[in-house]
Amino acid sequence: MRAPLPLALLLATAGCGYAFDRDRGEARLAHGTLPRVAVLPFDNESWRRGLEMRLTRLVADEVRARSPRAPASPSEADWIVTGRILRADERIYSEDRTDEVRESSFLVEVEVTLEDRTADRTHGPYSIVEREPYSPRAGRFSTLDEAADEALRDVAEKVVYWLETLEPKRDS
Repeated sequence: MRAPLPLALLLATAGCGYAFDRDRGEARLAHGTLPRVAVLPFDNESWRRGLEMRLTRLVADEVRARSPRAPASPSEADWIVTGRILRADERIYSEDRTDEVRESSFLVEVEVTLEDRTADRTHGPYSIVEREPYSPRAGRFSTLDEAADEALRDVAEKVVYWLETLEPKRDS
């Protein structure tokens, strides 16, 4: 009897030190364990309240969903992610005769820093600027909050992508 090809490939690579990177769909060599990550609440320097908690939750959810790194509490984490929302604004491009917004965008600027406790170093700050168009008449998001949520989701994805490009400390 012959084993199916996918099963044979899985068994062949199981013991050779490769891990599957779910975010980019690539096999890569994994030496040792990957750092455990804690996401601390973001600071908010903008006047729009509540964005910091939404962004913190989205980044933590993105780490769980798309990163092979394990989420951890701050006391047990190897990596600590901190950040701050520098600004969050609505940019209005056009209004109608009654001053109702016809077209605008939500702009958010975020700075993220990573404290790597395993290497005793800090990465960042890494700056991210996201702009999400908003036009209820064109069918692109019906509220500014929907545009803000989409921009924050994009920021969270970029934060996790940035974390995945950093190399963990290797044991010699």
